Amino acid sequence: MTPRDASDAHDNRWSDLGRPPLNGTALRRALVRDDGLWTDVEVVQRTGSTNTDLAGLVVKENADEGVVLVAEEQNAGRGRLDRRWTAPARSGLFFSVVFKPAGVPVERWGWLPLLTGVAVATALSRTAGVDTALKWPNDLLVSVDGEERKA
Repeated sequence: MTPRDASDAHDNRWSDLGRPPLNGTALRRALVRDDGLWTDVEVVQRTGSTNTDLAGLVVKENADEGVVLVAEEQNAGRGRLDRRWTAPARSGLFFSVVFKPAGVPVERWGWLPLLTGVAVATALSRTAGVDTALKWPNDLLVSVDGEERKA
């Protein structure tokens, strides 16, 4: 989404694109396995930033690796160069994941967001047949009615 005033976030053609609300119970049932990477999936209606909220959980509660926080709406997201943006409910995919890469030197952790962008674009394209592109470094773009939109 492009940066915008939060007051107009709900009054545009990309608001609530007609998909049903996410079902946290169903997502947990589908993703969380004893031997899997995902240890918990939490879905919230609205947040300022999934990244800020999840980072807070890591600090306060030492959240485990594999915890996923998903939001239907995000109203204080931050991008490159600390640019702020909002995204109306159900207008994109807003989630953050806790990774604690064992054995990987901290100086290499900067590659994670870049590799994640490539992995998400590839997975959506291959598994769901969604026309995807990547605006480097990690903005996922999808085609909607012939227009590229940031997801």
